[in-house]
Amino acid sequence: MGTPLTLVTHDHCLDGATCGVLGLAAGMLPAFVYPDGAQAFLSNLPLDRPVVLADVSFPPEVYPREAERLVALIDHHQSALPLADRPRVHIDQRHCASTLLYEWLTATGRLATDDARWRPLLDPVDDYDLWRPEHKAGQALSRLYMARGWAWFRDKFRDGWSPLTEGELQQLQQLESEEAAFVDHYSGRAELFDAASHRLAVVWLEEEGAVNELSHRLLTQHALAGVIAIKPDGRLSCRTSPVLDAARLMEAGFQGGGHPRAAGGRLPAGIQPADGAAWVKERTAEALAPGTADFMRAAPPPGGREGVPHPSR
Repeated sequence: MGTPLTLVTHDHCLDGATCGVLGLAAGMLPAFVYPDGAQAFLSNLPLDRPVVLADVSFPPEVYPREAERLVALIDHHQSALPLADRPRVHIDQRHCASTLLYEWLTATGRLATDDARWRPLLDPVDDYDLWRPEHKAGQALSRLYMARGWAWFRDKFRDGWSPLTEGELQQLQQLESEEAAFVDHYSGRAELFDAASHRLAVVWLEEEGAVNELSHRLLTQHALAGVIAIKPDGRLSCRTSPVLDAARLMEAGFQGGGHPRAAGGRLPAGIQPADGAAWVKERTAEALAPGTADFMRAAPPPGGREGVPHPSR
């Protein structure tokens, strides 16, 4: 029996967790990293360890070094598009990574096709990760996953969909109440600023929370082009309106990337999150200055539906 495949996927993310349970069902070993940590994780993995990446990627210049052990790279982030023409790379922005992984696993015979078992889980995750109008069932799963963690998600869904229990539904109501309080609190602390012709907001978060919901409140309330949230560990979450491409902004100014309307980056070493707002404002103004890259929102992929991905970015 050969060495099990290592599945490298997105940590602290409903889509990544769903990739994780699919990997377990297919006999793979899940490993969770933030998207900007995939390259470092691979550099510390033995070179003879075969890997599948799902919902994370690495820069194009890293591909030659990883190609020999790369079984598949499956992603849907805009920042992964430069890899799309490489062998064993599967990029499709129309679906979340767990849906794409399921389709790859079943097409390659690594997992038996069983839509009755997996689609009731995959479809809500797909809707939530792309923030479609019908995303609320997936949003509920995300709330519970963030509160209960990977061990709970693994045990509950490693064999496919399992209905929520009464206790889980009660906890969900409590989480929704806490989420509303989080949004009310931090929306009042946001700092509005102008960068080029755009009006944006930056907000420092002292705790993890509902970044999507907070950002949508601010985007709507103040008719903003974008919101950048600074998380306690220095990661950045960017959400934008259709006039601004979040992925391009995070790539250009913040060592990150992601989706057209939801992306992530990171503060540089040496800047504490509590002091990061001034740096974010300055760096955003530099990135959006006239004469720099075009940050207007790109058109949705053919056949895709407009959406904003999950709040983990």
